[in-house]
Amino acid sequence: MRSFGLVVALMLASVTVIADAARADHPSDGGGFIGKPATLDGEWAPPDKVGGKVCPTRDFWIGDGFGVDRGRRTHLGIDLGGSRGTPIFAVEDGRIDRTKWQKNGALQIVLKGDGGSKYYYGHMDEVYVSGGERVLAGQVIAIMGDTGSPGAVHLHFEYWKSGGESDAINPRKFIDRICG
Repeated sequence: MRSFGLVVALMLASVTVIADAARADHPSDGGGFIGKPATLDGEWAPPDKVGGKVCPTRDFWIGDGFGVDRGRRTHLGIDLGGSRGTPIFAVEDGRIDRTKWQKNGALQIVLKGDGGSKYYYGHMDEVYVSGGERVLAGQVIAIMGDTGSPGAVHLHFEYWKSGGESDAINPRKFIDRICG
C-alpha cells in the first residue's frame, strides 16, 4: 500500500511539473492575464492600429456574414474563421462589460469601447479578462476556439456602433477597414 501511495505522489508531482511547463509560454502566466504578455512577438503581437482601432484577430477568413438565416433568428455578426488558440484582441481602449457562458455553451465577451460602441466576441476557448476590467486596444483578451459550436473554430464578432445591444450593424466594412 505504501508503494501505491508513493506512485500516486510521484504521478501528481509529474503532472504539476508538466502543467507548470506548459503554462510558461502562455500569456496568462502568473495567476491571470492583466495587460499584455511579457513577450509581444509573433502571433501575440497586436495588429497595427487603424484610426485607434485594432483588428480583433489575425490570419482569419470570413465565414458566415451578417443577416444569414439561423432558423428562428438571423446572424447578427460576422464569423472570422481561424486556428484554435489564435489570439483575440481588444478592438479599442475600453472596459469589459461582461464575460459569461451562453446557454449554447459559448464563451462571450462584451467590450464597451471608450468611443461608446460595444463589441461582442463569441466562441473563444479561453478568456483572459473579466467584467469591469480596463483594456487597451491590441491587448490579448482571449484565444479562438469553438465553444458553443464544436468543430467550427472561429470568432463570432458583432459591432454595436451605437452602444445598444439590440442595435447590431453589419460589421463587414468595419472589419475590412481595420483589418486591411
